[in-house]
Amino acid sequence: MATTPGSPVMQGLKNFWQRPEGTAGKVVLVLGGIAVAYGFVQILPFLIAAATDTLHLAILIGGILVFLFIVTDKRVRTLASLMFQSVIRYLTGLFIELDPIGILKNYIGEMKKNLAIMDEQLGNLNGSIRTLQNQIETNQKDAEHSMALANQADKKMATGGLPPLDQQQFMSAKVTNQRHAASLINIDKSLTDLRDKLKILYDQLVRWRATAEFQVTDKENRVSEEEMRRKALKKAYSVFQAAKKIFRGDPVANQIYDQTLEYLADDAGQMLGEMEDFNRLANKLMTNMDLETGAINDEAVKQLSEFQQKLLPASVTAVPGGVPDQSSAVPASKKDDYSDLIK
Repeated sequence: MATTPGSPVMQGLKNFWQRPEGTAGKVVLVLGGIAVAYGFVQILPFLIAAATDTLHLAILIGGILVFLFIVTDKRVRTLASLMFQSVIRYLTGLFIELDPIGILKNYIGEMKKNLAIMDEQLGNLNGSIRTLQNQIETNQKDAEHSMALANQADKKMATGGLPPLDQQQFMSAKVTNQRHAASLINIDKSLTDLRDKLKILYDQLVRWRATAEFQVTDKENRVSEEEMRRKALKKAYSVFQAAKKIFRGDPVANQIYDQTLEYLADDAGQMLGEMEDFNRLANKLMTNMDLETGAINDEAVKQLSEFQQKLLPASVTAVPGGVPDQSSAVPASKKDDYSDLIK
């Protein structure tokens, strides 16, 4: 099916300037125009000075020709338009990403403003219909009054016996009132036709207004739903982000964490190694000390035995086994001789 510019399919499509980015583009163009005008005012003295110099004038003319070529070339204009639209779409996308719910609420606000304008225009249209009705009724009354005057003039002329001048005046009044009544009747027909059309249009607009209000309410409910959904999802996503940071972790933090664990492992190994080395050295020292203590004890026992042998009397006889009988050799009264010797 072919689509023409006036078909509903083509009317439903919006060009770049009718979309949200088109509004932002218009603002950028206005600001750009202001900047160009300000720059032109700033360089105007230079242009005047350049115009006085032939070389500068030639360069200026060349620049103007190049500028005109760029402006008039369709390919350059198309490229510039595409670049401009791409930049505006990018900026609009950034804004939409920053505050999508705010954009939707602004859109709902604009729809409500248009709905209020529609209500105002419907009131004005109803007032116009009422004005037409009043004018039709007034014209109808005036037409009836004019017809009554014409009939009265006709009755006066029908009685007869009137002077020719009065007869002529009554005739003129009759014709004038008839023409006036006919004019008012024609006007009433036109106004009545217009009133009927406006009533049909008013009734249609009232139905449209109800549909528009339903759409505004539906979109507002949708925006409220999306707002609650976004708030809930943002809370859930914040928890998800926290969990993701826990599981994945920050690369820098993970590196610091690994380095800290390596440092703790190295430090623990260093301390354990030092303690083991000290334990080996302490064991060696303790062993040597035990050996030396044992040797000293043996030497002391040996010396004590030798000293004891020297102190024993000569009459002590040896018993089998080499152990002297100290009970018979040592008198009871000599038990504390060793203690006295040690003292």
